[in-house]
Amino acid sequence: MRKALRRIDPLAAAVAVLALALRAPLVVAALPGVGNSDEPLNISVGVRMATDGTLDAHTYRYPGLLYEVIAGMTAAFRGVGIRVPAHGAMRIENLGVAHTDSRALVVAIRCVGVLAAVATCLLVWAAVREVLKAAGLPERRGRVAAAVAAATVAVSPLATANSAYATPDVFGGLAVALSLYGATRVLRDARYGDLLCGLGVGIALGAKYLAAAVLPVLVAYAVSSRDRKGVIRLAKVAALAAAVFVLTTPGIVTHPIAVISGLRAEAVHYQDGHVGAQGGAPGYYLNALLRDQPLLLGAVAVAVVALFRTGGLIRRTLIVVFAYVIPQFLLLAVMTVRFDRNLVPLTPALAVLAGVAVPALFPHTHRRTLAALTVAAAFVPVVSAAGLYPRLDEHSRVQAAAWVAKHVPGHEPVAVESYGPWLDPDRYRLVSFTFAADKPAVQARALILTEHAAGRFLADPAHHAREAAVYRAIMSRYRLAARFTAGSWIEVFVPREPPAGSRAAGR
Repeated sequence: MRKALRRIDPLAAAVAVLALALRAPLVVAALPGVGNSDEPLNISVGVRMATDGTLDAHTYRYPGLLYEVIAGMTAAFRGVGIRVPAHGAMRIENLGVAHTDSRALVVAIRCVGVLAAVATCLLVWAAVREVLKAAGLPERRGRVAAAVAAATVAVSPLATANSAYATPDVFGGLAVALSLYGATRVLRDARYGDLLCGLGVGIALGAKYLAAAVLPVLVAYAVSSRDRKGVIRLAKVAALAAAVFVLTTPGIVTHPIAVISGLRAEAVHYQDGHVGAQGGAPGYYLNALLRDQPLLLGAVAVAVVALFRTGGLIRRTLIVVFAYVIPQFLLLAVMTVRFDRNLVPLTPALAVLAGVAVPALFPHTHRRTLAALTVAAAFVPVVSAAGLYPRLDEHSRVQAAAWVAKHVPGHEPVAVESYGPWLDPDRYRLVSFTFAADKPAVQARALILTEHAAGRFLADPAHHAREAAVYRAIMSRYRLAARFTAGSWIEVFVPREPPAGSRAAGR
């Protein structure tokens, strides 16, 4: 035991502890409310799978890995006697408006994602550390460079936030990191390279249809071996990846047309548009990277220069990583719809680029200055990551629900936009819609508008002139009664003219 502990690199352990410390508090954020747009449906599907005793999710917008994780946790809870109701596990009222009666289950599922995020950081560390060591860089420099590269993922606010949701992005990041680590082992002809590549690619497909993860593996074999043995090894990788994909998404065998239809529907969604999250994808993603982890964006330029000024293992590693980074970013950039969470599976690859290119390009010159600037840039986002809890906790939803409970009598109509507060459906006549602009003639005792719904139009009236005008017309019939900002803002409106024979709400 002591010998095993002595083999653990203190820097790697420090990165793992940092990643865990930033993410652990987030697993309880907002509960029992669930405000992520995807998480409630994902958990509902997984719980239904456990209830039906099947590994086939029968829904293929995402492949099945995440659903199987949820189903597995549900089965484990029930196996030790903890009740998980099939419907109460996640009660969905609207987009981004849900409530769970199984808080412990949700926390446990989120913890799996947190562990996947920590593993991603360690894989980045291992990939950078072993490449630099094999390339002959000094031991200390290699360890520090690997730790800084892994820390960029550990402190990334984007990666941190998405680790605490039951969504597939964090598993996509893990799969990409595993594929790249396997590819670097193939380049060095190290043990288990084929196994790691097969697992990584299979998990990438099973997590989020990340077909681009196969490209660095193909390139790694192309630049390291061109004989018959390399082809056989690559065939083994393909077979293992296919087996993992089938295990995580058995529908590809039992219902292949349905899987293809689900994949096509998601592709159409990304191409046709998503109100408030569309247009200008290249600039949007570049700005998101700059805000999230500026060191990684700068490291891409350094890596391009390093391609032409280095050789051997360093150059081959950069080529392999770029084989994923460039196609994946171009794929995101040509889509009409853009969500910053799509960058989560890209972050580990950028971190490997940074960790390998920077010390290789500057092996001797300006070492101390460069090291200080690199470490400072890597840890700049840590303040934002540490402050995520209040934003993800969305206490404004709890405050808005309390205000409605205090000021609106029971059984009155209450209209709630998406991403609003959870209200008891047995107490009020709830009118739910994605956007209040969809029903401009709505009549309710209280109307709740949210930053994630109304805000996307009101904040940019130049690009959403029609919707902004509809919202202004709606608000001309209501008056603002309360506004809450502990998280995203939520505004509660009441009619300007109270119904005949009743008091105005809020008085």
